[in-house]
Amino acid sequence: MNNLNTTIDKVAMSEFDMHYYQLGDNEKQWCHDEMVNNPKWLKKDWEDPLWSVSEKWKAGLPIYKTYINE
Repeated sequence: MNNLNTTIDKVAMSEFDMHYYQLGDNEKQWCHDEMVNNPKWLKKDWEDPLWSVSEKWKAGLPIYKTYINE
């Protein structure tokens, strides 16, 4: 089963317009390197300040900040 909602799949779609599982070995390695070395891919989607509270709620994401371990 191929999970199409992963960070590495988003990298593949962004760079190659193909899902990760469709790529060859060299392209998969490139996606992996890009994902771990580019800070843009380390940020979680819901940390984007452009998401409104209602958009987060519709996406099933937390609409409040948790302060655990801070």
